[in-house]
Amino acid sequence: MVAGEGIQVSPADLTAHAGHLDAIADAVTVARQAGQSVRLGADAYGQLCVMMPLLLDQVQRILVDGVDTAAHSVGDTADRLRAVAGRYQDADARAETMLNRIRQRL
Repeated sequence: MVAGEGIQVSPADLTAHAGHLDAIADAVTVARQAGQSVRLGADAYGQLCVMMPLLLDQVQRILVDGVDTAAHSVGDTADRLRAVAGRYQDADARAETMLNRIRQRL
């Protein structure tokens, strides 16, 4: 970025992006729900490998917890983007009010 160009942020674009993140968070939540509802049966590996479903269940719980954390993180990011968009809108409104007051004095 060249010095003096400034930064342009569109609150509408931030809000739209937050909506996309919400959709992703919803999809990740569906994946978590699927991971929670699918389990191996006790006899899935036969009598010789009876411990496998128990071991895999522990791994699955860890993975499902990780997916849950990811879903919450993406949703939280969407909420934060909306908050930032609101702060940009508020700052723009304050700047507009100040500039209008200055114009009225001239």
